[in-house]
Amino acid sequence: MTGGFTFRGVHSSRYGVHMQAQGRTLLPPRREGSIVIPGESGCYDGVGGRVYDTRSESFQCGFAKPAGMSVPEVCRELAYWLSGAGRLVLDKEPDKYYMARLSGAPPMEQHLHYGAFTLTWVYNPPFAFGRTVTLPVRDGANAPQYQGTAETPCLLVLRNTSGRTIQNITITAIKRSGL
Repeated sequence: MTGGFTFRGVHSSRYGVHMQAQGRTLLPPRREGSIVIPGESGCYDGVGGRVYDTRSESFQCGFAKPAGMSVPEVCRELAYWLSGAGRLVLDKEPDKYYMARLSGAPPMEQHLHYGAFTLTWVYNPPFAFGRTVTLPVRDGANAPQYQGTAETPCLLVLRNTSGRTIQNITITAIKRSGL
């Protein structure tokens, strides 16, 4: 097994867990928005092919029993850690993260000295997030550069760290295609 992951701020190496992707996906599944129009050929595609559903990816994981703990004890610790939703960072993509939760009940093999299991993560939204960018705003036009590869909402937070009052702020959204 190669690699690991960080979930909710805890790296899998804390439990001796290593993982291997079983099948990464190029794109999440496209949301179908087809409406059949009676008496017409084809259909109306209401979402235009650019709206996606949640993405699911499975990873094969395993661990060797650490000294002083039994395999069932490690499994209980893993179950507690992996419960809920949070940020998931894969070691192979350390500059990206997904908002993820586990899907279903992960199958678990418990042996005398090791454990093996499959994790199926659901990402919602289905795309990876990049790092948070902080840019100073200057008088006049400011042009922050978008480094993403998918159309996603943007969150702008304006903080006035000066002692002066700021007035007449205008934010202009420009839709760009072909990113």
